[in-house]
Amino acid sequence: MFGEMAIASGAEEEEHEVRTAKSRKCFYLKKMIGDYIDTSVRVVATVFLADFLQRLYRCVVEYVRYSRYYLPEDRLWTVVRRSYTYNQKSVYLLLAYLIVGLSRISVSGNFRGVVPTVMFLAHMPLYWIFSDLDQSTLSYSHWIRDSHGLDYAAGMASNYFHGYLKLSLPERKDDGLKHRMALYEDKMNVTFGVDRLVILIPDEMFVSGELDSKYLEKVEPLETKFINRAGVYRPFKHAVYKLKHRINGKFYYFAMEGATPMLSFFDAMQFNLSATWQMQELKREIWLKFYKHLKELITTWPETRNEVELIIYSSHDTKGNLVDVGELLIDYMKNKTKIIDELGDREFERKLRV
Repeated sequence: MFGEMAIASGAEEEEHEVRTAKSRKCFYLKKMIGDYIDTSVRVVATVFLADFLQRLYRCVVEYVRYSRYYLPEDRLWTVVRRSYTYNQKSVYLLLAYLIVGLSRISVSGNFRGVVPTVMFLAHMPLYWIFSDLDQSTLSYSHWIRDSHGLDYAAGMASNYFHGYLKLSLPERKDDGLKHRMALYEDKMNVTFGVDRLVILIPDEMFVSGELDSKYLEKVEPLETKFINRAGVYRPFKHAVYKLKHRINGKFYYFAMEGATPMLSFFDAMQFNLSATWQMQELKREIWLKFYKHLKELITTWPETRNEVELIIYSSHDTKGNLVDVGELLIDYMKNKTKIIDELGDREFERKLRV
C-alpha cells in the first residue's frame, strides 16, 4: 500500500514538473515575443526620429542656400511642406507601429519599454550615413516607370503631344488629318492603308529624314497646315510614302514619320555636353516610357484617339540585321502583326525580341 502511494506521489510530482516546465517555456516565449515587439518599436521610433532630424537639416539648407527657387511670400511653407512629405507606405507603417506601441503600453503598463533609450539614439548617425543605400540605377528605372510625369521620357511625350499632335491632327475647319487624307486620295486616286498618322518608334531611336526601305517610295506630302502658335503661324507637314509591294492588288499609301523627340534624344546622347551615363544606361526605359505615356495621352484625348497609329519595334532582328519598315507595314496590312498593348508583359517583351 505504501508502495502504491509512493508511486502515485512520484507520478504527481513528475506531472507537476512537466506542467512547470511548460509554463516556463510559455512564459519565456511570451517574454521573448514581447521583447522583440518592444525592440522593434524602439528601432522604428529611432529611425523615424533620425529621418525627422535629417529632413529638418535639409529643410534649413534648402531655405538658406536655395532661396531663389521659391517665391518670398511662401518660401518657408513650401520648403517645410516639401521636406516633410511622406508616401502612403511610410504613413501607414508609422501609424501601425504607433498602434502597436500603445498596445504594448496598455498591456505592460510601462511606457519606458517602447521608448528609445540613449543606446538606441546613439545609433542615429548610422541612419544618416547609410540612408542613401537604397539608391541605385534600378531605383532610377523604377522612378522613370512611375506615373508622375516629371521624367525625361514623359516630358518629351507631353511636349510632342501638346505642341504637335494635338494641334495638327484634329478636325477644326475642314483641315484635320482625315480630311486632308481624303482630299489626297481623291486628287491622286490612291488609297491610304491606314487612315491615321503612322508614327515610328524604333528602339534605336534614330529615324532618317527620308525612310530607307526597298519597299517604300516617298511621294508628295499632305497639304501643309498653318497654325498660330504663340503669335507665329507655324507650318505642320506630314510626309506620305507609297508601299511598292502590292497587297490585294493595290499599292497602299501611308502618312508616316518618325517620332522626332526620340531622334532629339538620340542626338543628345551623342553630344558630350548633354550626354550622361544615366541617359545611356536607361535609354531603353526612356524609350518604353515615351511610347506608353504618348499612347496614353493620344487615347485619352477625344480629338486624337483615332488619329495616330504608333508602331514600336526593335530596329534589328535576332541576327542583327536592320529591320525594314516596309516589311513591318506589309505585315501590318496582311494582319499578321498584333497590337502591342493587347499583349501581356511577357509576350510584349518577346515581340520586341528583348
